[in-house]
Amino acid sequence: MTAGHFGTEGESRSGYFVGAMLGDGGMTSCTPEFHGDPLDGAVQFMRVFAAEHGCGVREIQQGSIVRLRFPFRAGHRNPVTNCLRRFGVWGQRCEEKRLPDLNLSREFWIGCLSGLIDTDGCIRERVNPRGTAHGSVEFATVSPGLAMQVSDTLLRLGVANRVRVNQRKSSDGPSVNGYIVRSRRPIHIVEISRATAVVRLAGLLDLRIGYKALKLKRLASTVGHVAPAKSEMHGYDESVALDRVKDVSVSTVRRVFGLTVNPSGLFVVNGLVMGDTRGGLVAS
Repeated sequence: MTAGHFGTEGESRSGYFVGAMLGDGGMTSCTPEFHGDPLDGAVQFMRVFAAEHGCGVREIQQGSIVRLRFPFRAGHRNPVTNCLRRFGVWGQRCEEKRLPDLNLSREFWIGCLSGLIDTDGCIRERVNPRGTAHGSVEFATVSPGLAMQVSDTLLRLGVANRVRVNQRKSSDGPSVNGYIVRSRRPIHIVEISRATAVVRLAGLLDLRIGYKALKLKRLASTVGHVAPAKSEMHGYDESVALDRVKDVSVSTVRRVFGLTVNPSGLFVVNGLVMGDTRGGLVAS
């Protein structure tokens, strides 16, 4: 019900920084750090952003990637850490990562999504057996909460998507630095595959990693001719997808709470649109 309505706090550069740090950043040690290709635009953005906030940048080469650390003078608060604290993301572990729970601006959220796609996203281009070109934009994370928040943020911006889960095997896996990987968390994937949604997303994001930006531009150009679906299952708004209820079961008698909301009288419970009690419907 908040689609199209945003706050005023935060700007796109802070949003990109927060999104990229949620993707490939380290935020649980004393000094913030970021990992990436030293030649791509995301790492260059981090160098400039840290310098703008008065932080040093220490680069440690680790194979084909570089580990950036953002130290600050001893005895003073690290301004980069303060930025992450301001948006409530400092100290989050990988499986607990979440977006800021603040009324932030549209520009901030677009920047944040751009940072997330640049780090933990991918653009796929495919050709089906009939020779038709299509593709998708995907964001992957082990945090189920972050995946659902990214999905909701995309919907607020009019980008239809779906969330799927890749249940990986939890048996003994490969050895990493001498330690056996005994469990692997499920990967939660936010997928944008409908042509109109891909085109809309391409017009919103400001990707700084060159090859991803080029692939997204090429994919949007490839599928840009596809008209919005108008079937019963897709509704009559190109940014909205409908699901069909498969089963309804009788529950036990429980205490319920009635809600009234303005102006539409609708609200969302567990992903379902509900009507308020003025219309005779009650949600538990």
